[in-house]
Amino acid sequence: MSWRISALIAAGLVIGVLTARAFQDPESGTASWDGLRAAGFAAYLLLWLGLVTGMAVHMKYRPGPLAMTWLLETHRISSALSLSFVAGHLAGVLVDPTIAFSVLDVLVGVSSHYRPIQVGFGAMAVWLSIIVLGTTALSHRLPYVTWRNVHYLSFPAYIAALVHSITAGTDGTAPLALVLYASTASFAAAMVVARLFGRGWVPSGEPARP
Repeated sequence: MSWRISALIAAGLVIGVLTARAFQDPESGTASWDGLRAAGFAAYLLLWLGLVTGMAVHMKYRPGPLAMTWLLETHRISSALSLSFVAGHLAGVLVDPTIAFSVLDVLVGVSSHYRPIQVGFGAMAVWLSIIVLGTTALSHRLPYVTWRNVHYLSFPAYIAALVHSITAGTDGTAPLALVLYASTASFAAAMVVARLFGRGWVPSGEPARP
């Protein structure tokens, strides 16, 4: 169900960005630019939420009754929705006249004329997320060890998205944006520490697959 919802939201976001671009003033309109920035922020936050809830599921964290089910569904939906907002972000990047990216620039990143290394981190985050979610969709056909090892790519995907968000966008160094990135990154780092050094806090066992 989360895949269908995510696909519908992705289609809606792309249509919204394209519509905004079609009706904005060709000289001074910023609708598509504002849309791609908002979608980028949302995609980052959803990727972060998917990462931390995934670690919470792995550690079998239960803050209350039925919490594991809630955490697992949050992990699934947020991870899938992150790519939905990435679709809106990329649609805005392709049609906005400010930066004039090509399809190759979007797919590779480092080929762009605008901050190629920073944009390359964004492309890396997208491709790693696609690999993780793709293998999750096929997890019933994969050995658990294979699925788990590929799932570890969620960590470099998040780091690449964080670097891209801070360095590639015009809002990356704004005070509120820096507070957002610092707080989310710190929380994710704390979760990693808890996962690595807190194995004795929870019973061992094979975690549920998202």
